[in-house]
Amino acid sequence: MTAPAPLLAVTGLAKAFNGVPALRGVDLDVRPGEVHGLLGANGSGKSTLIKILAGFHDADGGTVTVGGTTVAGPFGARGLRDHGLGFVHQDLGLAGTSTVLEHMALDSHGDAPGRRRVRWKAERARVSELLERFEVDVDPDATIDTLSPVQRAMVAVVRAVGSQELASGSGGGQILILDEPTVFLPRHEVGLLFALLGRLRERGDAVLLVSHDLDEILEVTDRVTVFRNGRTAGTRTTEGSTRDDLVQLILGARDEHVAKGAAMVRSDRPALLSARGLCGARVRDLDLDLHAGEVVGLTGLAGSGFEELPDLLFGARQATAGRIEHGGTVVARPTPARSMDAGVVLIPADRKGQGGALGLSVLENVSLPFLTERAGGLHVDWKSLDRRAQGTCDRLGVVPANPHALFGHLSGGNQQKALLGKWMDTNPQVMLLAEPTQGVDIGARREIFALIRSAVAQGMAVLCATSDYEQLVEMADRVVVLDGGRISAEVTGSDITKDVLASAVYAEEAS
Repeated sequence: MTAPAPLLAVTGLAKAFNGVPALRGVDLDVRPGEVHGLLGANGSGKSTLIKILAGFHDADGGTVTVGGTTVAGPFGARGLRDHGLGFVHQDLGLAGTSTVLEHMALDSHGDAPGRRRVRWKAERARVSELLERFEVDVDPDATIDTLSPVQRAMVAVVRAVGSQELASGSGGGQILILDEPTVFLPRHEVGLLFALLGRLRERGDAVLLVSHDLDEILEVTDRVTVFRNGRTAGTRTTEGSTRDDLVQLILGARDEHVAKGAAMVRSDRPALLSARGLCGARVRDLDLDLHAGEVVGLTGLAGSGFEELPDLLFGARQATAGRIEHGGTVVARPTPARSMDAGVVLIPADRKGQGGALGLSVLENVSLPFLTERAGGLHVDWKSLDRRAQGTCDRLGVVPANPHALFGHLSGGNQQKALLGKWMDTNPQVMLLAEPTQGVDIGARREIFALIRSAVAQGMAVLCATSDYEQLVEMADRVVVLDGGRISAEVTGSDITKDVLASAVYAEEAS
């Protein structure tokens, strides 16, 4: 069969910043009725492409064709929205205190000149019809902050579709661009969002899904295009492709797992961090020891308590019962400050909201733990801090290796490497990691794994809380599984495989 004409075709698109190429003539086409994946390492050009289509950047060369018509650039502040493109970015662009209805009304009236009365009755009918059509069970009057993460993502998708329809005046054959919409979703809820994408596919829409998750891409897409170093490395039909095929396109080589070696656990010494009878909002009567020289994995279903435990151990959340010990010494009331004084650090899952300050430079972010020792009165020794930050960037391969770059302008993988470097420079005894490679490309994942294993070999203890079983296979010396806030299983050594972990996690649910 002849392939249908693409709804979106990008040909030879180029863009450079200060003379440094970000896109070197990429090609991409997305057909009606398909979900098309876009993969690539951090810095490969994915985000630059999306920002050009959205009107944030102007291309230096190349053409963009929508529905068979070439659209002349520059595209302006609205990008290609008036040509049927809708965008859902990673942060979703939703205000927590506003209602679903109010967000949708903005698309009908928000950019109209002058003052106009909103016809709320007609708007409510439009929004209710949209939500019902795409089987999204959400009250139009609900505020965003009352919705679950997956409901927020689905509202953002339906909102983008509705905005497309308003712009084009039609109800089908639209183009939706999703920029890593699943990064902050619980793994068990991702399927609900994918079902919504299936409904868009059925009505003939085109979906461009940007992701770092190879398993998601293989599950939900029809074709996938890979960018490498600003060029198109290739396009593949997803059916029949393997994870190794995609890795080779992304990296230019087959995947090589980091050899973690045998655990060098110092069981002759007190555990660096212990919990006894620990209770929280989800965690119940939990006992756990973290010894020098080991990576302990922590996993479970959403709501099992594995997401909460790192915060409890660090003192970021107050336990309701139980005790925590640092090197055998009971901590009367754990707080983040006391934990850091004892050499315990936490890298939270939400690196943008809790891990780093996006509006500050890399230098300012990585210098925060050292400000007091480098400050005298009103003077801060920024030269010394700058040298330290430059060393951190160079040692961990942060790109760009410029401490004065804004932290928020770094890719996800480079943000995570900078945060790891910041806390590793404090020479911690215990590192608590929550979803440490969430939204990170496969190349950066490999580098992060190597950094953590190297630190563990020097005597650090690591707790890695994640729902990513593959990550645990590569990193962990033992894995603790939580169910209902309690430890339901422990897997060690060569028994740590994806199948064994999945069986342990879902054992209680199956029974």
